[in-house]
Amino acid sequence: MSELDKRLTRHLPWPEEWPAPGGLKDRATAAAFVVLGVGSVVAATSALSASPPDARGLIMVACAPLLLGFAGLAALTRLRVRDRGIASVRLERVEHSNSEAVVIPYSRGLASTYVVMTVSMLALFGFFAVISLLVIADGGPGDTGIVLLFIASGTATLYLLLLIVEALRGALSHGVLALAPTGVYHRSWAFTSFFPWESIVSISAGTTGRQLITAAVYDNSTPYFHRRSRMWRQPELSLAPHMGVQGVNLSVDPALAYHALHYYQRHSEMRTELGNQAGVDRIRGADLLDH
Repeated sequence: MSELDKRLTRHLPWPEEWPAPGGLKDRATAAAFVVLGVGSVVAATSALSASPPDARGLIMVACAPLLLGFAGLAALTRLRVRDRGIASVRLERVEHSNSEAVVIPYSRGLASTYVVMTVSMLALFGFFAVISLLVIADGGPGDTGIVLLFIASGTATLYLLLLIVEALRGALSHGVLALAPTGVYHRSWAFTSFFPWESIVSISAGTTGRQLITAAVYDNSTPYFHRRSRMWRQPELSLAPHMGVQGVNLSVDPALAYHALHYYQRHSEMRTELGNQAGVDRIRGADLLDH
C-alpha cells in the first residue's frame, strides 16, 4: 500500500465501537505464533534428519504451516488492518442489482491463509486418524484413548474433506461486498444476500465480531438471503434479516467500507454514481465525510 493510499484512508475515523488495531496484545499474539511456527520448522528438520528419522517430525511438518497461518491471521486482521490498499475496489456487474456496482472483494491474503491452514489441519488430523486406525486394526490393547483419538481425528478429517468439497463446488467461495445504485449486495464465504437501499434504516458499527458492520432494515422488509453451504457457520447469519459484514474479511480498510455504506445510505441522490466510475473514484479517494 502506498503512502498516498494510507493518507487517503487514515483520515477516516475508526469507529469507537471497534477495538483499536495494533495493540500490544495483538503484537504479542502474532509474535508468539511466529515463534511457535519457526520452532516447529526447526523441530521437524531436526527430527527428520536424525538417524533413524523420528516420525514425530511429520507432526511438526503439519503443525508449522498451521501455526504460521495463525501468525498470518493475526497480522492481517489485527496489525495491518488500516494498511490495506484500495486497488481492489472496482466496477463490476453483480447479481440482483441489474447494473454495474462498486465492488469491494474479500481479502485474497486472508482466503489463502485459510486454505493453507485447512490443508495443514487435514494433514495433521488425517495422520492421527490413520495411525490410530492402524493401531486398532493391528489388534493392540483396547486402549480407550486410542479409540477416542480415532473418533476425534476421523471426525475432524471428514469435516475438513467436506469443506474442501463445498469449496470445489462453489458453495464456499471468496466473497465480495458490492454497492449498487439499487442496493447492497453481499456474498460472504457461505451465504449471499441483497438489501435494497430503501429497506435500510441505518448503518452502524457492531460491538461484537471482527470490525462488524451492520445494516438495520425496516420490520416489513424482505431482503434476499441464500445460504449456499451449511458446513460453515457464520455469526453474521444470526443478524438476519439485517445485514452483517465482518470488515476484517475485506480487502480494504474496514473503516473505508463502513463510511462508504454510511455515506450512500444518507445520500440517496448520490447512489446513481455507484453504477459508474464516479462511485469507484469516490470510494478509492475516501471522499465519504460530510464537510
